[in-house]
This record gives sequence, C-alpha cells and structure tokens, in this order.
Amino acid sequence: MYFSRVRIRPNIFKSSQLGRVLEGNVYGIHRLLWDLFPDEKQRTFLYREEIAREQLSALPAVRGEPIYYLVSQTKPIETDDSLFNVDSKDYQPQLETGQRFTFECRANPVVTRLGKKHDVVMDAQRQLLKLLVKELNLETELPAKQEKSAYKRLLLEKGGEAFSQRLTEILKINPLYAERLQQGGQLSDHLEWALKACVDRTLEKWFVNQGERLGFKLVADSNNLSKLQNSAYQWHGLSAKGGKGDKAGFSSVDFTGELQITDMEKFKEALFTGIGRSKAFGCGLLLIRRCG
Repeated sequence: MYFSRVRIRPNIFKSSQLGRVLEGNVYGIHRLLWDLFPDEKQRTFLYREEIAREQLSALPAVRGEPIYYLVSQTKPIETDDSLFNVDSKDYQPQLETGQRFTFECRANPVVTRLGKKHDVVMDAQRQLLKLLVKELNLETELPAKQEKSAYKRLLLEKGGEAFSQRLTEILKINPLYAERLQQGGQLSDHLEWALKACVDRTLEKWFVNQGERLGFKLVADSNNLSKLQNSAYQWHGLSAKGGKGDKAGFSSVDFTGELQITDMEKFKEALFTGIGRSKAFGCGLLLIRRCG
C-alpha cells in the first residue's frame, strides 16, 4: 500500500482558473485523481481533500490550493505532463490490538429505513420532529407538504408549554446543551439545540457501529463521554454524473476523536479500504496518529 500527498502543480494552479472549476466538483476531482492510476480499471484508492494553507502553512508560497491525501494499492504515476505533484511512500502501519490513536475521517453516514438509504443527519432531525409532533398530538395540523420547516413552524406556534418542557428534558440529559440551557435562549434556540443534540447522538451511534464492524472502539474521557466530535456537514451535488437532477449527490461529515484498536486485522483493512459509503468521492479515508 502507498500513502501519497498530491498537489496541483503551482504553475498550473496560479496561471489558470482550475481551482475555481474544481471547487465543490467532487466528481471532477475523482476523475482527475484516477488519471494517476492509468492501469486501473476499477478504483482501488481512497482520498481526502484538504486546503494546503491549513496543512502546509510553514512552506513558502502556499496560497490555499487544494491538497489531496491518498491511500492506494498501487503507486500513483506522475508523468512529465501531469497536472499534479505527487509525494508517495510505502504505507504499512505497525499496529497492535489495544493501541490508541487520534483520528480524522470524512464520512458519508447513511441509515437504511424500509429498504431505502437516508442521510443520517437529515433523518435524525426529521425523526425527532415527527416524534415531538406526535407526542403533542399535533399530527392533524400538519400541512400536506410536510417539510422540516413545516414541523418546526407548527411546534413553535402551537406546542406551548408542553413543547418547552419537552425540549428542556431533552437538553438536560446532554452535558453540552444542558450548559447552554442555563444561559437562556429563545424557544427556537432550544429547538435547534435539541436537533443538534439528536444529530450528535445519532452520528456517534453510527460511528460506534462502524467501529464494532471494523475493529476499533471510541475512547471515553474522565466523564465517560466518547472522545468524538463531528463538524462540517455538507451536501455534495452530483448532477453532472448521470441525469438524476439536483437531488443526486451525497452528504459528508468530518469526524475527529480518539480510538482504540480491538481487532488488528479488521482495523488494518479499514485503513486500506475505508469507512462508509461514497469512497470514490473523497469519503472514508481514516487518518490516524499515535497518541502522545
């Protein structure tokens, strides 16, 4: 296996509009990186996009161009006329069961419901809103078009004191949001916090499930809370890929935290083959660093 750092050649990046063309174009990036593996008929690499200014700020002339980290079965080929500069090294991490690592992972969390896959974040929010509407006996007052905004509006307008108390119950059991609750805030703020708390809990459950399958577990802190954070939820459109319209695409979430290996062979496979779905479009690569 190989671990590579790939950057667009500085002379090309500075003298063209390529950076703007590639911005948000996950399908285009996927195709360009595949050109580094001309003999591969099927994709065998994982990658993650970062911003060079954040990753290589100590180097001169770094202006925020994209940088890509790749894990691949074969070594990327950098030709004389290549779009990219490629730095590669052998990737054979020395692993033992019980080792702890800090990690970063951009993933596409999905949940299967009635045979159909759903975005975990959107699904968690919708399920909580539906539950609150049901608990407060407001289902008959929902409009025909039951979008998330309609649920929110109905709860805020007609939920009353019972709704306020229910949000308080939800927030009090979460240490982070219980602290916010003490600082006040309007009812609409409490609803948004409750939705975020629900998403955090659901994403943690999703990541824990991945670990059970892939040979690792999350490390807990002194308060017995998992060392896991999520951020940068984003929707990536893929309308250029195949005529499904604006709804075609996937979401991604950035996870950071600390994990411990429970099964060395399964964990090594996770490093090489990734976590979750949408691996062809920059998701799934697990970046690790030894603790301490």
